[in-house]
Amino acid sequence: MAQIQTTQLEVKLSTSYLYEPAPQSREGLLVLHGFSDHAQSVKKRLLGIEPVSGFHIFVPNGLFPSPTKRENEFKEGYAWYFRDPVSGNQMIAPEFAAESLLKLINQVGLGHLAWTVIGFSQGGFFAPFLVKAGLDCKKIIGVGAAYRVDAYSGLSDLEVYGVHGEKDTIVPFEYAQSSFEALKAQGLGKKFVAIAELGHTMNESGRKIIRELINSK
Repeated sequence: MAQIQTTQLEVKLSTSYLYEPAPQSREGLLVLHGFSDHAQSVKKRLLGIEPVSGFHIFVPNGLFPSPTKRENEFKEGYAWYFRDPVSGNQMIAPEFAAESLLKLINQVGLGHLAWTVIGFSQGGFFAPFLVKAGLDCKKIIGVGAAYRVDAYSGLSDLEVYGVHGEKDTIVPFEYAQSSFEALKAQGLGKKFVAIAELGHTMNESGRKIIRELINSK
């Protein structure tokens, strides 16, 4: 019987992103959405409508379409990678996605910046793979995400922060908190902030915390 085999194609891939420049700055804020979400949605959810000064803001859409169906129409959505949480099989590896996104960052002329990464849900899981791929990043802020210690192996000069809703059932709060503690034991986890009565989303008090963490030194 024929077996499924995997290979890679050298193809051109269209993608899209939001970008707000900060001409006098050499720092960038990279915002990563969750599974089946998109750039405009996550930017509004995590940063609100007030400007964030002092940073180039880059919010890419995931490289792989992952729309969701609502009644008779499909809602725009993207993914960074595909991993079966039951079997653990990876159809698109985060390492491949990270290398591809890094190419995009360099292609649009932002490869020279020092980055702070904010990742919501799958974007938070994805963030350390970008650092391993070569992104100049000293701070990761995970939001509604959990933290796989193995994904951070080999990384040292990095600060990781977590912001999580206590009512989150998509990425359960207890799992996020315990995995952050494991990361803290490795010397990378710095601060985990719990937000009462919040589910797998964000509110104004959480956005205030995120902005404080962005500007913390």
